[in-house]
Amino acid sequence: MKAINQQTSNGWTETILENDHGMCLKFLNFGGIVTDLIVPDKRGVHENVVLSYADLSHYKENKPYFGALIGPVAGRIKDACFIKNGKKHTLSANDGHHHLHGGGNGLHQQLFSVTLFQHEDRVGAILTAEEMEMDHYPGKLTTTITYIVTNENEWIIDYHATVDEMMPVTLTNHTYFNLTGGVKRSVLNHVIMLESDSYLELDETLAPTGFIRSTTHTPFDFRSEKRLGERIHLTHHQLQVAKNGYDHYFLLDHTKEVKAVIYDEESGRKLVMRTTQPGVVFYTGNSLEDELLLKEGKKIEKHAGLCLETQGHPAALQHKGLSSIWLKPEDVYKHETVYRFSAE
Repeated sequence: MKAINQQTSNGWTETILENDHGMCLKFLNFGGIVTDLIVPDKRGVHENVVLSYADLSHYKENKPYFGALIGPVAGRIKDACFIKNGKKHTLSANDGHHHLHGGGNGLHQQLFSVTLFQHEDRVGAILTAEEMEMDHYPGKLTTTITYIVTNENEWIIDYHATVDEMMPVTLTNHTYFNLTGGVKRSVLNHVIMLESDSYLELDETLAPTGFIRSTTHTPFDFRSEKRLGERIHLTHHQLQVAKNGYDHYFLLDHTKEVKAVIYDEESGRKLVMRTTQPGVVFYTGNSLEDELLLKEGKKIEKHAGLCLETQGHPAALQHKGLSSIWLKPEDVYKHETVYRFSAE
């Protein structure tokens, strides 16, 4: 087991967490950004399975939010406003008319203090940022987020947050996975399972309409394994709204322990996800087109990676039928997401 901090060329700190089997997680103290997640394939070859920039300086802007922690509110707040105590509260509009992923100085732009720890079967890092004033949100946010790598080849994210004044809070991590290793291929051949019988409908601006739609008999039903490439180009208005892919919030079935499975047949790598969060935004990299280079020296292309953003949803601020994301000063925000990797 190994846990070390080291300086990067631009003054940030890079943390390396490695288990006894060679699984390795690397992240920055800036934004908690995951830059590498190295796991073996069925032949025992260890490769990176997340999207990351070749040049660290590109993380300062990081339009796709590669690997970053997201908050105070993950997702789009429609029209960049919500009602608190009967009064309209306005945030910055950084995505058309909407407020996206905490705005210009969300968690993805924060510098965290990092404390390392090591136990017999796991190694970890505690990322702390205290009393942050964030993009016109009421109150201050304090977060303690823990990244853990276990000898079971798990990456665990524990989220804890408190506020000094009631405000909406729902946190996530925006890592893009590609199980081929080294981005050899797109994710279109990945096989997907999601334990969800409903999802949130989107309007033409990718903001939720408030309607919860059934996945049954639609391209959104992944309760049995489906190959992504066989579904993503089907004729369905919601797929077209999301630029030929998925960018939708799926409400998870909490009678099932495993919430999602991603499998790449050629490498044999499998990702199994568990979470305490009520849902997950399944995003298939539909807007990933950029001249910037990935760590592997390749250009960023559409469907190069997919995200499993476990979270509550900001649509709850404006629509009924969803889990509340309001956090009060007397309460503590607590959630956990586990990504377990294997090869077969």
